[in-house]
Amino acid sequence: MSVTDWIGQTSREVRIRELRSGAPGCAAVVRRTYQAGADELWSAVTSPERIAQWFLPLSGDLRAGGTFQLEGNAGGEILACDPPHRLRLTWTFGGAPENEVTLTLTPAGHGRTTLELEHAGPGEGDGVPPLVLAVGVGWDPALVGLGQYLSGDHPDRTWWFEPAQAREFTLLSVTAWAAALDLAKVAAPEVVAATAEQTLMFYAPE
Repeated sequence: MSVTDWIGQTSREVRIRELRSGAPGCAAVVRRTYQAGADELWSAVTSPERIAQWFLPLSGDLRAGGTFQLEGNAGGEILACDPPHRLRLTWTFGGAPENEVTLTLTPAGHGRTTLELEHAGPGEGDGVPPLVLAVGVGWDPALVGLGQYLSGDHPDRTWWFEPAQAREFTLLSVTAWAAALDLAKVAAPEVVAATAEQTLMFYAPE
């Protein structure tokens, strides 16, 4: 499967919504349909042993009201857990403000399930593109790895270390998220374009 296929199999949306704190926020929303039943997909995105196979090692008190920590990455609180339908988390990385992540699983027929991942954080107006591009481009390769894992393959992370292929993937991801931002009309096109260029240079510098 080509890099273009990986990008094209994911739909992207930008939402404007209030955060649980009451502050104005925005969200990057990704949807991808996997050849797996809801129980199987739920297990793949909640079991520490399985998450480590396609994403990162996970530890914590993994229950509603508990906490989680991804090795070398984000941690947070588990706000709600409704197997195999919905998982809500806070998401804190470094000194950044608290974000919110929600996973929603919906049957798609023929043994398939659609995963919707919403990653929300503070931002409005011209502050929306930096959040959406940063988290959206960050989640795209993880969802590819999940698909490879569910298909029975060991997720191929080696491509990410091939500069040309990694930059192509990142460029396509940034372009797709910039298009979603332009469609949502949440910020001036020139702000979206400038932020997209900054995001590309951060994730895949020349």
